[in-house]
Amino acid sequence: WLKTSGAEWRRRGGRDLRRAPSTRRSRSVPGTSAQRSRSARSGTDVAVAMAIGGASSLPLIVPLLASLSAALALALVLARREQRSARFEAEEQRVAAERQAKLRDEERKGRIRAERQLREASQASASGVGGGAGGEGSEEAEIAKPGFVFHPIGHFASCYRNRCGTPRQGGIVPESLAVLQCDRDLNPKAALEGLSSYSHCWVLYIFHQNTNLQREGRTVAKRRQTKGRVPLWQGLCMKVAPPRCPDRDLRVGVLACRTPHRPNPVGLSLARIMRVDAAAGEVVLAGLDVVDGTPCLDLKPYLPSFECIPDASVPSWVQASFEEPLMKVEWTPEASAQLSSLLRGGVGEQQQAPLQLRPFSSEAELRRAVEGTLALDIRSPLQRERHPNPGVSAQQPFFVGDLWFHELHVTYG
Repeated sequence: WLKTSGAEWRRRGGRDLRRAPSTRRSRSVPGTSAQRSRSARSGTDVAVAMAIGGASSLPLIVPLLASLSAALALALVLARREQRSARFEAEEQRVAAERQAKLRDEERKGRIRAERQLREASQASASGVGGGAGGEGSEEAEIAKPGFVFHPIGHFASCYRNRCGTPRQGGIVPESLAVLQCDRDLNPKAALEGLSSYSHCWVLYIFHQNTNLQREGRTVAKRRQTKGRVPLWQGLCMKVAPPRCPDRDLRVGVLACRTPHRPNPVGLSLARIMRVDAAAGEVVLAGLDVVDGTPCLDLKPYLPSFECIPDASVPSWVQASFEEPLMKVEWTPEASAQLSSLLRGGVGEQQQAPLQLRPFSSEAELRRAVEGTLALDIRSPLQRERHPNPGVSAQQPFFVGDLWFHELHVTYG
């Protein structure tokens, strides 16, 4: 109102009224009533003009006070909003914590209940309770039999691409290399920390190219059994010819030798640790008898103070298998030249990408691995029977075979 009145006053000539004499008590001047009325109105205008002139700085102060009031009100609103938001977040966290605690409690109770049911079913099956042999209760107890599920921690990229040529025992070809590529879900950077401090480790893996499952399926299908319990490991021979045994007529129990055809196709080998790259999740192992693509179940450090038993005894046929002489391997000039040319990037006029040596570090190391593998006489027992060694030198080989090794297709005689 003051701002509007001041502007209006200036338009009406208030500038002249500012120069009015100072307000002093004036004596009453005699005159007519009309003159006294005009004098009174003039005095009133002068007083208003003086008041407005003294308040000329109010238009600057009033907006400032209004701005401060608005800022204080806004800060108060924001503070109250933050308090409400903090209380809401605290309440959400409390509810989430209670929900998680409830879920954990329910999961624990469910796990305990399931384990108790499996235990009771196993005990009932062992005691013959639940309908007898061939009844529905027996089948339910068989289904409820406890089992285990394993997930591979990774897979091997091995220099042995096929089963043919793969050593029957770890450590026989110490120059062979295999790279374990760990699964990303394993968190390899944390899981492999400290493994490089050991020189050797035990490797547990799966015989993934075994034929036991197909054989068991065919045997069960021939039974045409619709009721009752089907025994496990149908079609698996429990007595086998041991690998690399000189006596071809010898048969031993499947648990008394290292055959890959086992009730549970799990392999165990001792390997030398060459390199560990925890960041990339890779472990390079030497002397491992696995086929390319083999799933790995676990790695366990080798402890010589506890696991090395020098006075351990073995059967005579095991000792005889290790005393079997190795074959002498010689490279023909043509094969040696072809290998060198492949490593440079081509054979003859055909140019191609150079052969990848990794995980081998040099051509000499790759050659030694091939020689160590062929020195074992990798022929199958049937091939040895059909093509026996004549024992005399000849111009033509008595047997010609091939070996898929690393990225090479090797033909040997």
